[in-house]
Amino acid sequence: MTEVPIAPDERPQRRREYSGPASTLGLAALIIAVVALAIWFFQFRDATSGGASAGGYGVIPEPAGPEPTGKAPSAEQGRLAPNFRLASLDGSSISLADYRGSYVLVNFWASWCGPCRNEAPDLEALSNAGNGHGIAVLGVNQQETPEAARTFATQFELSYSLVLDRDGSVSDAYRVGHGLPVSFLVSPQGVIIKVYLGQIPHDEFARLQKEYAS
Repeated sequence: MTEVPIAPDERPQRRREYSGPASTLGLAALIIAVVALAIWFFQFRDATSGGASAGGYGVIPEPAGPEPTGKAPSAEQGRLAPNFRLASLDGSSISLADYRGSYVLVNFWASWCGPCRNEAPDLEALSNAGNGHGIAVLGVNQQETPEAARTFATQFELSYSLVLDRDGSVSDAYRVGHGLPVSFLVSPQGVIIKVYLGQIPHDEFARLQKEYAS
């Protein structure tokens, strides 16, 4: 009887090509590491990596003088608040460093934001407490037109300073997304004392007025 030749088993070759679960897990770990690095770079990079735009607006260097924390500026409690310069509604420019020597509440907001509208009267009351010796309020409008910001200011009769973050660079430096409002209480030395995510409770405004605006 003539024997029929048996075709070579290709499975051993496939087994040789597969290097086992360690290789697959290593590739997955590499992909995760690359994605994590990209997220860190774009969302959580140090605020000093930002820069002013061609018009001089955006994140800018700190003014000359002693550095109170010994660390680079960063949008977190206990760190020096990133300095910035933006255009106000009247066309002038305002920088955060202009408020050195005073407490200032930096409030990121937008006119479409319901909680922003709810807390606007409290922000106005806070800015007027203490007869100019309390907490200043600096409202940073996030990527809206001057007309939208001006309509909001008129509607709520706001007298505190409002500036326009048209390209979102300052919001990025402060790690502020679309979950508005977000506020930063900054000391006279420029250090962030507290971060408020969302609308500030009414009783917290009362505490701030009592502690800083009396």
